[in-house]
Amino acid sequence: MRLTFIRHGQLAGDPFICPERPVKGCLSEMGIRQAEATGEALKDEKYDFAFSSPYGRALQTAEVVLAGRNMDIKILPFIYEWMPNRDLENLPQTAFEEIQRQSQDAYAEETWKTELGEGYYDMCARIIPPFLKELMKLGIHSRMGGFVPENHAKDLSIVVFAHGGSLGVLLNFLLGVRPFPVGSFSFEHTGVAVIDFVERKSIFYPILKIPALCYG
Repeated sequence: MRLTFIRHGQLAGDPFICPERPVKGCLSEMGIRQAEATGEALKDEKYDFAFSSPYGRALQTAEVVLAGRNMDIKILPFIYEWMPNRDLENLPQTAFEEIQRQSQDAYAEETWKTELGEGYYDMCARIIPPFLKELMKLGIHSRMGGFVPENHAKDLSIVVFAHGGSLGVLLNFLLGVRPFPVGSFSFEHTGVAVIDFVERKSIFYPILKIPALCYG
């Protein structure tokens, strides 16, 4: 089994837009080049299923990277990025800046949940359980600290296109990294994380695969 996480390319326009397909205008020219380069680098990789955030920058990245593969991209409505408190948009600018300042001046341990928006545990509850349900639909069951796939699912390869924060939540969970308000992983635009699974007594445990930058 393999999971591949890919962050979107550089965005353009409204970051919250959930467009119809095919997607246009959600990546900048640089973002399109980033996605094209990623598609070229991964052209020999096999993917059985593709998932994407509903946000345009992730979905357009998925379309570009997977161009020519003739495969469906399933939109997962729960895997959007960290959600700010939209009520703050109605505050005077000075009041908003004061809330930002207070959050930035706080210790990390004091920022599990702030007025700025969604807390870390909120994101975990929004993203992780439904993602596990999607894996279960494919025959991959979360069990005993690892995963137990049905026979047909043992060789599945799944690619997920989303955002730095939401992919970081999933990566933290899969690798057993302790929850903390400061993220443990940072995805560059079109950054890729590959998670392979190692079998021990019929249970498959995720490991982060770190590819070499050059071969010789």
